[in-house]
Amino acid sequence: MNLVRLQLIYPEEKVKEPILCMVCKNFDVSVNIRTAKVTKDTGILTVELDGESEEIERAIKFIQDQGVLVQPLEGQIFSE
Repeated sequence: MNLVRLQLIYPEEKVKEPILCMVCKNFDVSVNIRTAKVTKDTGILTVELDGESEEIERAIKFIQDQGVLVQPLEGQIFSE
């Protein structure tokens, strides 16, 4: 298993969408929300994704495709 730490930045129009719920249902990864600051205008979350590399990459691509900005933390690099 692999662990990736990410910062997710949700734009205003995506704040109310259950994107992480969809990740949990559609990909074989565990999602751990470490920090979250959500307002009506934006959401900034620090999360950990745990799973096989291919599933993590698929989950990250899905999150990005939903319009959420994904940034790796602690110098971690992932491929698209």
